This record gives sequence, structure tokens and C-alpha cells, in this order.
Amino acid sequence: MKGRYIAGIDLGSTKISLMVGRVGRGGMEIAGLVSVPSQGLRKGVVVDIDETANSVALAVRKASSESGIDIRAAYVGISGSHIKSRESYGATGIKGKEVGAADLERVIDSASALYVPLDREVLHVLPSEFIIDGQDGISKPFGMAGVRLEVKVQVLTASQAALENLECALEHSGLRPVEMVFQPLAGSMAVLREDELRQGVLLLDMGGGVTSAALFKGGALRWAGVIPVGGSNTTNDIAVGLQLPQGEAERLKLRYGLGPEAFKANLFDAGESIEARSMNGKARQVPHAELEGIIRPRTEELFELVKNEAGPQIIRHQPLCAVITGGASQMKDIAPMAERLLGLPVRAGLPERFLSKGGPFKEALRDPRNATAAGLLLYGLDAEGGAGAVSSRSFSDSVETVRQTVAEYGRALAKKFMGKVRRFEWGAHE
Repeated sequence: MKGRYIAGIDLGSTKISLMVGRVGRGGMEIAGLVSVPSQGLRKGVVVDIDETANSVALAVRKASSESGIDIRAAYVGISGSHIKSRESYGATGIKGKEVGAADLERVIDSASALYVPLDREVLHVLPSEFIIDGQDGISKPFGMAGVRLEVKVQVLTASQAALENLECALEHSGLRPVEMVFQPLAGSMAVLREDELRQGVLLLDMGGGVTSAALFKGGALRWAGVIPVGGSNTTNDIAVGLQLPQGEAERLKLRYGLGPEAFKANLFDAGESIEARSMNGKARQVPHAELEGIIRPRTEELFELVKNEAGPQIIRHQPLCAVITGGASQMKDIAPMAERLLGLPVRAGLPERFLSKGGPFKEALRDPRNATAAGLLLYGLDAEGGAGAVSSRSFSDSVETVRQTVAEYGRALAKKFMGKVRRFEWGAHE
């Protein structure tokens, strides 16, 4: 098959999704998508290198067979409570009359010169805004006149051991990481709208093991965090509390959720029991009130934890809404609960901003579980300067300013500015 391809792999605690995109003049279309059970990962961190490698290798084999493409490298979506966000600041004098490439390099170097413990590593450095002679809110400083240039950046760091263990697992699987990307950064490119990014939005990627959060405003990342609670916690509670297999507990959680919408859909009447398959495979009746009595407290706890973690940032940046995505976001009636507890309007985040929505994978773009994988393709397309990249990006316009002048000052600064600190130089797609 001819053409250029980009692969993105979402490494979750319960499943691994690998999506392959074919790049064309009109943008990108999906050429393959597979999901396999995740083994060896717990709450986003590798706990068994061999099992993780085997899971990744299985996903690669299936995706290669489905797409007809020999997949050797991919953009890798990662999360985990070891990932931390920190704001940093840099300043420099402007050499000459206008802001040039060397000025941008110096100011980013200044902002990046913060203390990072030996057991941690910088994952992303993402500018929030530039300031020229006291004038803030500048996203495109290149070519502007002034004397003093300042920048505010968000620095995302990760556990060095966690990254090295993941690299080792990927190496054993035979898949080369082009770049490791914090999952909400990738997901934002697929699910967030330009007006949300500009006016303020809290993105929650609700995975099986963790819930990853990112707050954007003015087109830039303002804060990020990871809560070590996800959808599998609720599933486990149901399985233990009602003595059901994990698969059946997951089915009940997603089908019946928190109740009211299921009533409206006439799935059952209030107070009615639900049929479930017990551990021995026999049918049994489970009172819906008992199921909801497990789901509701656990889900409320999750959003309370999110509020405790993100609350100060919500007050500071005042986002207009929240967007929830990921597998756990499929639970019925979860949006109204999130609205009540977070105090923000909430909508479901589907990968609807994908550049091409047609073809056999159309339904995949209506599934929030595929948001990160789709976002990784758009992230890769953007990073490699592909067709439609500018329209798909979700970061600050200042990112494009630097990209436009890459030829003038080389790839090193582009990596710093775009947060590609941990980009691998093996070549992306052969």
C-alpha cells in the first residue's frame, strides 16, 4: 500500500488500542484500529515488562494484519499518577529590534532551567503565553518589537523509572516509540473544540486505572494532573459486592449506570431487578437499587477527587465547561453527576475532530474509548507537518509561530518548544 502512515498506541491499564492513519492530500483517514486486553500495566505503570511487551506485540500484529501495513513505530500515549505538572517562567533581553529565533531559544532555555529531581524526567515543555515589555497574553511573539521577552510554560515531568520500564517493554515488543505523549494532550486534539480551548475547558480522560485531567485556556495547557482512580475501581466493587465475574460487572456498569436514563429508555422499571450471570454461569436477579448503591458512591468519590485536585485551577482559570472521554465516560448518567459535583457544564468527548470521518471506521469516531488513539494520529500529523496539521492542532498559536521558523534555527528549539523533549530519533515510519 502506498502513502505515508502514522500509528498511535494508547497504553491503558485495561486495554491497549492501536490506530493507524493514512496521510493524504485531504488529511488523514483510518487504515486500521485494534484493541487488545492490557496485561502488565497497572494504573498506567508497567508492573510486568514481559506481559506488557506481549500485549503490545499482539496489538501490533493484529493492526498490521488488518491494515496491511508493517507497523514498526508509533506515537505512544501514556499516563499515570507519577506524571506531574508545574508552571515555570523564563525571561531574556531581545537582541535587536524584533523578537527572533535566538531570542525564542534563550527564553525557552531560561524557562526550562528548573530543578528536576534525579529520579524524574521532563516529558513536555509547553508555553502558555509570552510577555513583551510587560504586555502579556501574546501567543505569536516572533517578529514583534520590544526590549524584554518573557514566557510562561507548563513543564510535565514523569518518573524516570516508569519511562525506562515502558521503553524496555516497547523494545521487547519490537515497536519503536516516536514520542511519548501525555494522553490528555493527544486526546485534546481529537475531542476539544477551538472555542473551548480558547475560552477554557477541563478535559477528563476516564480510563480503567486512572483519570487523567488537563485544563486548557487561551489555546494553551494551563494545568495537568492524574487521579489514581478509574473505571475499573467501580467494576471491581460491583464484582466483589455482587459476586459477579469481571466481564459481567463491567456490562452492568455500562448498561445500567446510575439509573434515570435507563428508566427513560424503558430498560427496566424503578425497583425492578436486573438479570445477571453469576460466577457459575447461571442467571440470577440483582436488585437495581443494590447495583446503583455500589456505582453511585464510587463515581461520586471519583469526581470529588477530581474536584479536590483540579479545584484551585478551576477557580484560577474559570473554564466554561468540562469534557469527559475515555471508557469510563460511557456510563449512563455520568455527565449530570459530573456537572453537579464539578459545578461546570459537561459534555461527552468523542473523537469528532478527526480530519476524515468516512470509511469503514466511521463508528470508531463515535466511541470515546478511541479518543486518545485518534488524538495521537493528529498529534503525529501535526508534529510532522502533515496536511491539515494546523487545523487539527489544539495547542497555542505560539506553537505554529515556532514551527514556521524551524528552518531558520533548526530542530533543537522546535523540540524544546513543542515539548518533544522525549522524542526518539529512530525514524517514525518505514
